[in-house]
Amino acid sequence: MYRIHSIQEIRRIKELRRAGHSINELVRILSIPKTTIWHHIQGLKILPKYTKILRARQGGSRIKKERDMLRAEKEANQLLNAKDRDLYIIAPVLYWAEGSKRRCEFVNTDGEMIKLYLKIIRNNFKISENLIQPVLRIFSNHDKNISLNYWSKITKIPKAKFQIYLNDGGTSGRTPYGMCRIVVRRGGYLLKLFRAIIKQICEENN
Repeated sequence: MYRIHSIQEIRRIKELRRAGHSINELVRILSIPKTTIWHHIQGLKILPKYTKILRARQGGSRIKKERDMLRAEKEANQLLNAKDRDLYIIAPVLYWAEGSKRRCEFVNTDGEMIKLYLKIIRNNFKISENLIQPVLRIFSNHDKNISLNYWSKITKIPKAKFQIYLNDGGTSGRTPYGMCRIVVRRGGYLLKLFRAIIKQICEENN
């Protein structure tokens, strides 16, 4: 089915925000893009009794971020000295070129590239299947079933697990099967690890 942010979802965003949840927490809880959440919470006041809770979470979040970065730098060094070094480089480099900067999302129209990326994050970075969310974006000129069958086969993910967005703005997609996005839920640490690997590779070649 097509993904639509219903009135109930929007109401849930606002309820959780008023209860002191940060934007990043809302992204994780609801699996909704940060830009959508930001749009719906602008000007929304957090209930006074939850203000201190949000501030405490934000402070704890900064500490956790610093701790995770140190952990990622240490792990990146270990992976770059492993026998499968090339594989540990390929996924971060692919992500560097085609991934989101803020959320662990890799987007492409090339099935082989999606297949390779998934193989590495599954086998080498040990990302469990329940954390992988596939998203399909198609246009009016695409056959939904053909596109869904194609990407399900490429990703080895059941069709029922796909979120589907229809860009029906009068513009046809130029690719035969639309665009596939691979989202890693709770992928903040993986993103830090990718960045740490890229940083070390760049330093090696300076």
